[in-house]
Amino acid sequence: MLKSLIHNILGVPMKKPEAAKSFVSKCKIEASVLLPCINTLFESNRYESQTKKTDIRLENAHLSILAASTIQTYERTWDSSFTDIGFNNRLFLVPGSGQKKYSFTEKIAESEKMRIRDWLVSVLSQFNEHPELSITPEAAALYDSWYMDLERSIHAKRLDTYAIRFMSVLAVNEQKKEIDANIVHKVIQLMNWQLKVRRLHDPIDADNVIAKLEEKIRRTLELGPKKDWQLKQAVHANRAGLGLYDMARRNLERAKEITFNHRLKQWTIAEEKV
Repeated sequence: MLKSLIHNILGVPMKKPEAAKSFVSKCKIEASVLLPCINTLFESNRYESQTKKTDIRLENAHLSILAASTIQTYERTWDSSFTDIGFNNRLFLVPGSGQKKYSFTEKIAESEKMRIRDWLVSVLSQFNEHPELSITPEAAALYDSWYMDLERSIHAKRLDTYAIRFMSVLAVNEQKKEIDANIVHKVIQLMNWQLKVRRLHDPIDADNVIAKLEEKIRRTLELGPKKDWQLKQAVHANRAGLGLYDMARRNLERAKEITFNHRLKQWTIAEEKV
């Protein structure tokens, strides 16, 4: 089933909302490896899964998914099976709605097709001549400032990864030989917009859920050290989802409010909070 579905969606847009609904439903099937496979291919071109009955190996795979989705289908991706594995922050959301515009679509003029074809040839030609892009010091400083100030929240997660990718795409699209400050400025605006979109369409108010988990973790550890499984049990991590729990715990760890004793394998309140 996995190979069949991958074959169907590899580089192929899922134009109808029903296709996205089918994809989400297949990801929810118990023991399905589709979701971890999709997550892995977000950052890698290789995936491997071996069980007693199956042996799945994908080499040099390039996966692109463009899917139209209803709000209801998107909200289904905010349960623990998706949030625990970090699927949600791998999505780039573009909200919109359909409207009537043409009763009959006109045939695209050959001159317009030729113009687009010539432009693509020019872009690809430059890419072949300059397969690596450098970044100007000004652009690097601009990105570094945005990166260091980027908030720590579930909605901001992986925006830096998207920013790096969009910098390359926009530079190639504008046929530039290096990433300059103008490109980085456009990307930062795009990422800030995406952050707002993610917050707007968060069906469970994840940031508040994380804040509540952080407070539960503090209160639990103030009563004494806990092993990781004990801490999860005490704060009912399974109810919110392990992905949100991990985010809350990491936030407290970064803020040096809690520490992990590797010898005793226990979490504890830090002696001095920063």
